[in-house]
Amino acid sequence: MYDALNGAIEMEQKYAKGKFPVYYDEAGNVLDKLKQEIKIINSKPERMPAILIVDQNGIIEYAYYSDAKSDNPRTEELLEAIKKLK
Repeated sequence: MYDALNGAIEMEQKYAKGKFPVYYDEAGNVLDKLKQEIKIINSKPERMPAILIVDQNGIIEYAYYSDAKSDNPRTEELLEAIKKLK
């Protein structure tokens, strides 16, 4: 999810390629509800990455909130969360 349409379009073209939806939330309403952290980096506010795995009913089954742009969960952890959805 991106805060602007151009970011959502770039994400879709680079990664999703029509295989899954990419949404944008210009007003930031959803990101605020999900409590995605904002940190000041190089004198400007930036949202920290978050990974959410949502089931078919719209329930968040896995959430990972990063402390830094380079902070990511292990691939195995994500795959295990995805397997539990089946």
